[in-house]
Amino acid sequence: MDDLEERIRALAEPLADRADVDLVAVDVRGTGPRQLVRVMIDRKGGVTVEECRDLSGALSEALDAADPIPQRYALEVTSPGVDHPLEGQRAFDRVEGRTVRIHCRRDGEPAEVRGTVTAAEPDAVVVDVDGRAQRVPYDSIDKAVQTLPW
Repeated sequence: MDDLEERIRALAEPLADRADVDLVAVDVRGTGPRQLVRVMIDRKGGVTVEECRDLSGALSEALDAADPIPQRYALEVTSPGVDHPLEGQRAFDRVEGRTVRIHCRRDGEPAEVRGTVTAAEPDAVVVDVDGRAQRVPYDSIDKAVQTLPW
């Protein structure tokens, strides 16, 4: 993460905490007047458009006051969406009850697990696959994303 993203994260984190949402990612793309500041938030059960709007307003005020970006920019506060990578216990806890696809290693071989997250334990995610619980250690996961249930 570059210095600008770190400064924006430092402004956004306390605002996200007050709004009771997790700050998932801060991404700055482009340059000049086409620069986009994208802030992703989420929580277990998801976030609403109103929560994104409210955090956007609060963050916009904080950015105006701190002025870390001297030129014009666009600010976008959004939820991560289904294609955002899931990494670690917090991310899997947020998607409990949702369907995921996990690319992992089992006995050193590539494997794929598709199912519904039932628990995010400290060292592994538990996924219901066709009625059977499968435990996938976080350190064996190469890539994991939500999937649409159909």
